[in-house]
Amino acid sequence: MLQSKFIADILELLLDGDDAGILKRQVPYLSDAEYDYTISGVFVSFSHAAGIEQHRLDTGRLVLDGVTIESDIIPSGATATLFIKDGLIDFLEIWSHADTYPGNVLKTYTLTQVWKGSKGRKLTVGYT
Repeated sequence: MLQSKFIADILELLLDGDDAGILKRQVPYLSDAEYDYTISGVFVSFSHAAGIEQHRLDTGRLVLDGVTIESDIIPSGATATLFIKDGLIDFLEIWSHADTYPGNVLKTYTLTQVWKGSKGRKLTVGYT
């Protein structure tokens, strides 16, 4: 189970383009197992619960991107990219466009779908 609302929200928007729904069905089997912070971003590795294999994507490797992140903490913004390995969601990379990335999970943010053909959905959390 995902512990971070921020990470869950990013996955929700990134997987909005998953018309077949296979990758979306993997999310309940994911845990955000490890956070590796760098000066410019973070890598979030996922562990898989038993049963996720029944939702394996036929494509071995895949990269999904197209969600931008806005936050007062990262004035230049950031981008999220999801990596699929052996048909399963493997890890998420978030990288700041120019600023130092904070060493913790964001609590206030706006996520926006920006890939061509997306619905352009926005999710805003923590701002009044």
